[in-house]
Amino acid sequence: MEKLKNRFSVPKRLEGTAWNPKVMELPAGDRFLVISPHPDDDTVGCGGTLIKLLDAGKSVRVVYMSMQEGNFTPEHRREEIQRSMDHIGITDHILHERQFPSRDESTQLISEELSSGYDAIFIPSPYENHDHHLRAFEGCVEALRRGNEAPDVIMYEIWGTLMPNMLIPISDIMERKMAAIKEHGTQCADIDYIRVSKGINGYRAATNALDGYAEAFMYMPASDVLRYF
Repeated sequence: MEKLKNRFSVPKRLEGTAWNPKVMELPAGDRFLVISPHPDDDTVGCGGTLIKLLDAGKSVRVVYMSMQEGNFTPEHRREEIQRSMDHIGITDHILHERQFPSRDESTQLISEELSSGYDAIFIPSPYENHDHHLRAFEGCVEALRRGNEAPDVIMYEIWGTLMPNMLIPISDIMERKMAAIKEHGTQCADIDYIRVSKGINGYRAATNALDGYAEAFMYMPASDVLRYF
């Protein structure tokens, strides 16, 4: 079906990518909103790209929709999160310390954030295999449907691989990304996120004839996201 409608569709700036993702140093834009279901999802899924955006002087705001619970204190978890953000360079963020919001609550939260105006929003992709990740994506789509804001949507992968149309090389800052992930020690105790990230970022680079590591994204205008999802 015409190469799956050229990987659904792409912004004009990515036209000509055919079946292969386009390699870009940075996504276009100056102001970015990052929706992270939990603290660490952003670091694993797009931490390298966030480092590059912040190093380039771009504006990045991160919204953590909930904080994990487990065999650790909230204060311990907050300290991990802060150290991780320090490695990436995140200073503009909000941490919602609560159970994960419902779909309607997610929509409202994202709608309020989008009202500030952004060039693009990072959101977990609809190919994730975690209900909170999918609820975050659904909340984003509904927020775009209800609102007047129409930022580009940059979908990232955490646990589930997506069909990318954009790659961001991150070899030069991979050590910083790994350092940021390691700070989430309570979470890495259950899942080896270092191995996960090195594996998928290495795979993304290797399958596109790049050295080292790269992060993969599905990048669409808001209008196409609403059309397809």
